[in-house]
Amino acid sequence: MRMPPGTFAVDPDPCGPPYVLDESSGFLVESGPSGTIVLNPGDGLGLEEHPDVRMRRGYCCGMDGEWGPNLVCTCGAVIATIYSDCYQVQELRLQPDAVERCP
Repeated sequence: MRMPPGTFAVDPDPCGPPYVLDESSGFLVESGPSGTIVLNPGDGLGLEEHPDVRMRRGYCCGMDGEWGPNLVCTCGAVIATIYSDCYQVQELRLQPDAVERCP
């Protein structure tokens, strides 16, 4: 896991889809939102799986987030992506435009 429970970080780099071709390397790279808030997966209290089963894509062990945010708030707002499959770093990322920090 990237983050210990109870901690967070703000990632300044783009994260998630859409994926675009990096001309210099020839690889697809993430061009999703910058400034996602990275949490321990266990710190996403009250979040629910996306109602669209296609957004809950994954492989053998969990969701992979490759199609975008896959968790919603209890109000139904799409706010986070959980990366919980076995082939990737386990983390929860809050969408920067969907949450605000409380004082």
